[in-house]
Amino acid sequence: MSRVVSTVRTAAVASAVVTLAAGSVVFGPPAAAEPQPVDAETGPVAFANVASLSVTDDGYGRPGGSVISETQRSPLTPGTSRLGESRTALPNSEGERAAMGPNYRLDIEHHDVGAGLAPSGVPEATARADFTLIDLANEVTVLTMHRAATSALCTSAVTQETDASAVRLSLVNGDGELQPVALPKDGGEVVVEDLPFGASVELGEGEEATSDVRIRQVGRFDELLRQDQWRDGEVTAASGWLIEIDTHVRSGGNERLAPPLPGEATPQESDSPPEGQRQVPRTIETTLVLGGVSCSVPRDFAPGGGGHAEPAAPAPSVPVTI
Repeated sequence: MSRVVSTVRTAAVASAVVTLAAGSVVFGPPAAAEPQPVDAETGPVAFANVASLSVTDDGYGRPGGSVISETQRSPLTPGTSRLGESRTALPNSEGERAAMGPNYRLDIEHHDVGAGLAPSGVPEATARADFTLIDLANEVTVLTMHRAATSALCTSAVTQETDASAVRLSLVNGDGELQPVALPKDGGEVVVEDLPFGASVELGEGEEATSDVRIRQVGRFDELLRQDQWRDGEVTAASGWLIEIDTHVRSGGNERLAPPLPGEATPQESDSPPEGQRQVPRTIETTLVLGGVSCSVPRDFAPGGGGHAEPAAPAPSVPVTI
């Protein structure tokens, strides 16, 4: 098994505060005394997400669509919020397919994704799954990641641990066949160029494409793809597998189109150039995060200390998928 593990001793980072939607939660064993809920705004808190995708540049300097699967948030009292069995792919619905484009399918199998709060108040997020990314338009299996696992554990305000591992990573080669690839070492990345597959969005008639792939561990909270409700805190740790795909698109004929002028583009035109303009080679940028996880605690948090309780607040019965 390849593994990237880091233990972080860090100063505080900026705080973000939001209100979260309700979801399902599996509670841990009963405690001797009724636990006080932690502060809903400052934590401790953990988040876990199995997979997300964003077209960060549609090739014309505009952001495209994105899909972020259901994110689990730790409850306010000891327990764990887990991803349901219905999430088997990305996209998983027609609406998600319309957002990210029709060409990619990320199959998700054997997942175990959860965000929990221990009786000591320590937050932890974990994500485990098998992933297969397929370019449906070109009938190419782009990559597989077998038994991928990520985690983030905030044991105190001065110590956080992150982990990213997988039993096996395979990536398509120039001949369109999968071959095993070593996972990147701590702080490193896997880079493979000129691969025979395209973008998640549709290309123009007669256009051709090759793609470059970079794979590395998430190193910062802002590298996660997340909903607004997924927040950091005064002290935060994050992990996940970050996959960046640059798809180089060119015309199969002699005609070239010029890029659109500022102000001419609209969001509905994200997969094609404005009408009447001539094509030039362009690059579509796509980002995926597999097993995105994070945990956050207040600056003065210590495990077992009751962790910023709100005595007047009722213990929640169902917090939280977002």
